[in-house]
Amino acid sequence: MGRVVNNVCSMLVTAPAVAIISSQNVLAAVGAALVMFVGIAITLLGQLGQRADDAVMQDGLPLATDDLGGDLAPTCFDPEPVEAAELTSDERLDAFVATFGLTERERDILEVLVVSDQSVQDIATTLFLSRSTLYRHISSINKKAGTASRVALINFFWSWTPKD
Repeated sequence: MGRVVNNVCSMLVTAPAVAIISSQNVLAAVGAALVMFVGIAITLLGQLGQRADDAVMQDGLPLATDDLGGDLAPTCFDPEPVEAAELTSDERLDAFVATFGLTERERDILEVLVVSDQSVQDIATTLFLSRSTLYRHISSINKKAGTASRVALINFFWSWTPKD
């Protein structure tokens, strides 16, 4: 959808810009540039204000996410501890998801990552995702878990123990 909006806006701006430049009217060109600058500034300020409002809304409401799926809310939270007994793979997965606040889709992706030896393309096909969407989800999981890569995430998952 963003590409469509971008292309429509480009078409709407290009025709008047070409007309103003070809008329060689300096006053019209400066006026048009000023109007465009003010419009861009208002749009950016509106987006920054909206993101600040979304990040504040944490109590019981889903957090806003940026275009890559990462949380806009502050990441300085204390994960709730889960009992550390001998856990099955599913119990470990559920405890990990609860502790780090993963979404249901991120849980599905993490489950496939930690039990499968498939390639990224095969995992994406299995989950009916594009590779870029899969990478975006993995990036979001890495951000929440504090890991730097897919391999580090898998190692961290298996070495992680729930706190008492």
